[in-house]
Amino acid sequence: MKKLITLLIVAAIAATMLAGCGNQSSTNTPPVTSQPSQSSSAAPAQPNVKDIKANLTLWTMHTTENMIKTLNKQVEEFMSLYPNIKITIETLTYDVVYQRMMAGINSDTVPNIFNGIEGHIAFMESRNALANVSDLIDEMGGEDAFITKYLDWVKKDGNIYGVPDWALHQGVWYRKDLFEKYNIDIPKTWEELYAAAEKLTMDTDGDGTIDIYGMAIPLARNMVAQQTYSQFLYSAGINIFDPETGKYEFGSKKAEAVRALDAMMKIYEKASPPGSVTWSWTEFRTALAKGDVAMASEWGAVVAIAQEQNPEMLDNLSVFPFPGETASVFGKTGSFGGAYYLAIGNSIDEKVAASKEFIRFMFDKDRLAERANSRPIYAVPTMKAAFNSDTYQNHAMVKKYQAELSTIFESIIPYEERSGFEAGLTISAGQIESSNIMGDALQNVVLNGWTSQQAVDYIDEKLREIITSAGEMK
Repeated sequence: MKKLITLLIVAAIAATMLAGCGNQSSTNTPPVTSQPSQSSSAAPAQPNVKDIKANLTLWTMHTTENMIKTLNKQVEEFMSLYPNIKITIETLTYDVVYQRMMAGINSDTVPNIFNGIEGHIAFMESRNALANVSDLIDEMGGEDAFITKYLDWVKKDGNIYGVPDWALHQGVWYRKDLFEKYNIDIPKTWEELYAAAEKLTMDTDGDGTIDIYGMAIPLARNMVAQQTYSQFLYSAGINIFDPETGKYEFGSKKAEAVRALDAMMKIYEKASPPGSVTWSWTEFRTALAKGDVAMASEWGAVVAIAQEQNPEMLDNLSVFPFPGETASVFGKTGSFGGAYYLAIGNSIDEKVAASKEFIRFMFDKDRLAERANSRPIYAVPTMKAAFNSDTYQNHAMVKKYQAELSTIFESIIPYEERSGFEAGLTISAGQIESSNIMGDALQNVVLNGWTSQQAVDYIDEKLREIITSAGEMK
């Protein structure tokens, strides 16, 4: 049922997009408004934000120059309207964020505002470190104003703990010039994906050295390996939790998980660049942007990198949904996705009120679109009014990649899942991602000779430990 609802909502957005862009009006989509919550009980009196003097901290996972520049600009605009509220921004990286969150929780110094992914939201919510922002969602037009999937991932017991900023989407980004030159059809199965990757692994100048590798299979321990393997898992219908019942599912599908890992390792061994066992996001995106690899399971961040480092590649890039085991499910297979959120740390009433006012300011549809455009195609607004706004639709890269955005909205986003979030926000979810279970297993396959069965058994064992410890084993 949840997937059906998501499909209907995403289809509505896709229909708007397919109708054309340019000077689109957002009159058919509810704008961001500041209406009272529709709660049946009266909300407690809140401080007048104009009277509040507060120093707030904002932790963000933004790491690219344009994203940080845009965020700084919008924070400065907010502070000019609220001169008594000062916001200090601190940028964190993925290799330290969970340690910093834990240290902040232990010392009662969590940030007032947090800008990160659902795994971070789950980690902090499980330690009672976040404020409920359901009232903000109501003010912004309710859950229907967003792609509701991303709200489901941060909702627990009816409370929402993050406002989704933009959607992340993972498909196979590829060099369509090479596909055309070598008469390669879009792969619809794992075996066809392997065949294409093998064919596109080439010594183009005859010097005995491979110049182009068919497909990057990046396996850095910290999150990247999990994301890479999860594409194969979800495309085979393998979840950690059953999306409908919330029961632990991975352990009952270990045979399928072994087949998925075998398929991934087959491509890795034949067509992925040497050293990709330690590759993180920057390495495989840059390799694709420069033309050193022909394919990568990617989030669209390659567009901005190509724009900066190799503009000629922009005309050659496109995307297709990740293939499954059989062609019959192509375009309808599960995919590893995600979103960025703005969340509020628990604090005194005045600081929570000031933080909520900041998020209201940030979710003006044009400001949200401006943030998405700071990393075009990678970041897609989750709020319909922002997606349909002229600010977003008139961006040059959005116009250029309309066909790719159609694929993303029709065949990728509707089928997205996130490790541990398949049935919603759980205590386990943040721990699963922060523990790098899959990264450890896959590193052992490549570096220490583990079999696929050993790796899957290890993942199952560690998942059971986490879920049981959290009291969520069903």
